[in-house]
Amino acid sequence: MGCMVAAQRTKVSSWGNSEAVRIPKSILRAAGLSSGDDVDVVVNESGNIELVPMERAHRRVRPVRGVTYETLFSGYKGDPIADSQRAWPDAPNGVDGMVGAEKAAWGL
Repeated sequence: MGCMVAAQRTKVSSWGNSEAVRIPKSILRAAGLSSGDDVDVVVNESGNIELVPMERAHRRVRPVRGVTYETLFSGYKGDPIADSQRAWPDAPNGVDGMVGAEKAAWGL
């Protein structure tokens, strides 16, 4: 179980044809949320309900149990041809050049 930052007891109540939970402002602030934010309501592996802000929805994706960086890339030697060539061969001063919006943002 993760480290708890904020907690407060509340009740599940009826709201029309649905059920609802009131979330105190202090809890929303601790989670970086405010009224009107879009969230996904998910049930995690432990059977707990999570509210996942849309901009952080990628955090729901978990690797398959037992898959680590080491196991994923075990035995991978790399591609010696790709490793020996630069991605941007025409880049000035041996540094990869910027393109598109990145280049425009730097005024180049």
